[in-house]
Amino acid sequence: MEQHGFLGTEASLAADISLVGSILVALAFSGGAWLALRGRYEAHRWVQTAAAVVNLLLVLGIMIPSLLNVDPSENVDLPATAFVAMPAHEFIGLAALLFGLYVVLRGNELMPERLKFNNYKPFMRVAYGLYMAATLVGIAVYVVLYV
Repeated sequence: MEQHGFLGTEASLAADISLVGSILVALAFSGGAWLALRGRYEAHRWVQTAAAVVNLLLVLGIMIPSLLNVDPSENVDLPATAFVAMPAHEFIGLAALLFGLYVVLRGNELMPERLKFNNYKPFMRVAYGLYMAATLVGIAVYVVLYV
């Protein structure tokens, strides 16, 4: 996936797929939130679960392998903002991934009793906020690196 991407920037195919996939997942999470506001909780659960699984696949299949393939000696010319934005994206993204999966597992009744919570709203709102923050910072990283 090191070949040139399809968005017309200097990014690799993996970076372009990651960007577009993350934006689509963010839109799905937003659509799921809208379903919850409309009281369509079963549809909300399915959309959020699917979006979380796709996000997990993007992280495990593209983002982590891309990060592991980075040669630090090749990145000496990166703009200073990249050295702030990239770790911020990684930290917020990891928090969003782990917390979001926890909420999805709980929402699908797949958590042990001692790890369950009853008041979903604050947990879902935090997970959604973390994911949106990770997505926005990820877009910023893409722009800084490739646009």
